[in-house]
Amino acid sequence: MYYSPIGESYDRDRVADYRRHLTKTYALMALGLAVTFGAAIVTALFLPHLFVFNFYVSVALLVAEVVTVIAFSAMLPRAKVGTLIAMYFFYALLTGLSISYIFVLYDLGRVYLCFAAAALSFAIMALLGHTTKRDLSAFGHVFLAGIVGLVFLTIVGILIHSETIEIIISCVGLVLFLGITAVDAQRLRRFYENAGGDSRLTAKYAIYTALQFYLDFINIFFYLVRLFGRNRR
Repeated sequence: MYYSPIGESYDRDRVADYRRHLTKTYALMALGLAVTFGAAIVTALFLPHLFVFNFYVSVALLVAEVVTVIAFSAMLPRAKVGTLIAMYFFYALLTGLSISYIFVLYDLGRVYLCFAAAALSFAIMALLGHTTKRDLSAFGHVFLAGIVGLVFLTIVGILIHSETIEIIISCVGLVLFLGITAVDAQRLRRFYENAGGDSRLTAKYAIYTALQFYLDFINIFFYLVRLFGRNRR
């Protein structure tokens, strides 16, 4: 059997580089979450009437979030890495301002438990996505269709104001984003391989995947709060 120490060394280098990419991606996700929850808590403590109970500010924040995500996706191929990182953290800040109502309207003990449950659930599904040998990419289309249905169901829930529909929406949303987490975790490896060793492209993929993970976590947390959070008002 032919033995190639050079090939073996190359394989080890690739594995080590992938692990660094993995660490960087999850570190970016964690930092984004820290910005979001830090901003949400500070806002709830000091500026609740400006951001939590003002309808026009809430709408403006929602529009700004949507515009930022669209701009991020559109600029991804040509923007500098620093610009994408700045946009990611700006989005995390906007989200923190927009979800600050959670720390005003809900029992904080329940909120913290929901955060812990979201972290554990996310970790389990991400681990599943990283370790399973089954190709999960086909489920992406199913989950996308599910999100479209979830949006429609949410609109119905707003119009009808039914507690039963609220529970159904929260359960469906939770299941969808848990599944999407596993799909995104598997795609992380695919993105890394597609970069082909290009450090700039790899860095962009790390930021993009961190944003996907961030959105998955926020939605898991959000639907858990809707299911188990206790209203204080």
